[in-house]
Amino acid sequence: MSRYAPSDLEPAERAIHQVLSAVAPQALPLGFRDAVMRRVAAGEGVAWEWIVAGVLALPSVAFLVYQVATHADEFTAALNNVMTAAAAESADAFFFVDGTTVLALAILGIASLIAAHASIVAPLRHSTSR
Repeated sequence: MSRYAPSDLEPAERAIHQVLSAVAPQALPLGFRDAVMRRVAAGEGVAWEWIVAGVLALPSVAFLVYQVATHADEFTAALNNVMTAAAAESADAFFFVDGTTVLALAILGIASLIAAHASIVAPLRHSTSR
């Protein structure tokens, strides 16, 4: 293995890079993907995933709609500041992001991940049961 480290690594990152570059790459065994998909398809029902996704997503979406309805002018001003700063290549953009808005977006992302898993697995279960 080569001990070459990229020039943009910080000194603290170089040791980790050396350890990770010393590990030989290994291909996944044949049939690994098929085995994982069989295990996913053999799992229990998908209904609970849709319920959890809905329980997480609906309050987050309602809160975000409420935020936009009550603070749309602030969102517009913040977006305008960011776009102006990006166009001028300066760091003079000022905007405030409420922590609850970030939390609502994160929970919505988790709900989307759960729903995506349920929608991917559902066709597999239908095709394996026939």
